[in-house]
Amino acid sequence: MNPGLNQPVGPSGVQQPWQPEPGVQVIEAGQQQRRQLWIFPAVVAVVLLLAAGTVAFVLRDRWLPGGTAAPTAGPTDGPASAGATSGSTGEPTPTPTQPQPAVTTQGPPTLPGAVGSVRLDPSLDPVQAPAVAAVFDKYFSAVNARNASAALAVMDPGGSINQGDPSAVKRFSDGISTSTDDDILLLSLGPDGTGKGALQARVTFRSHQVAGKGPKGRESETCTRWDVTYSLTQPGGGEYRIWGSTNAGNRPC
Repeated sequence: MNPGLNQPVGPSGVQQPWQPEPGVQVIEAGQQQRRQLWIFPAVVAVVLLLAAGTVAFVLRDRWLPGGTAAPTAGPTDGPASAGATSGSTGEPTPTPTQPQPAVTTQGPPTLPGAVGSVRLDPSLDPVQAPAVAAVFDKYFSAVNARNASAALAVMDPGGSINQGDPSAVKRFSDGISTSTDDDILLLSLGPDGTGKGALQARVTFRSHQVAGKGPKGRESETCTRWDVTYSLTQPGGGEYRIWGSTNAGNRPC
């Protein structure tokens, strides 16, 4: 219906405003109420869908692998107080530990094949023998250098050579004046039954000397094989010292 057409005329002849018919007005009011009834649930549904989508997006970034969201961190005293860093999944990453040094267990001592010019028999005690061999290496090195003072320095002053007696020192010096000793072997060690020292050492070696300086009874001999047992002292529990020989055998080379 077009407002302004076929409008009723009042008793005074004045045209009256158009009004809808009673039935039409009731129908429009019912339609308006129905629109209000479905609009409100629709708005609520849209709000709920938006909220659910937001929650799902946040949870996906937080928990799924590859997510970039990081957990909310509380107050800390600094990077060191955290104790761990967060990885890409948001879960704490343990702080790498420093590698610990390998623990090495020292095995039993091994016997060297030689100490200087002195070879060691394989049956010797690996703890005791190297120290004894070191003494004889000094002694024979001094003899080969014709250095009587250095040789006497590794001998016990109270031993078989009276170092306070010049004539005894001269005899020793003359005796080694042409000697060159080699092929030296520390053969055995054991307790000193003579009471002169703390230890006995059996040593074999070869000596070269000029004629006239050979062993007693074979003075013209220039090459001699020796098998000598020495007594060793250990003053104050320190280095060994040579007391002197207690048994000596020899033969021509």
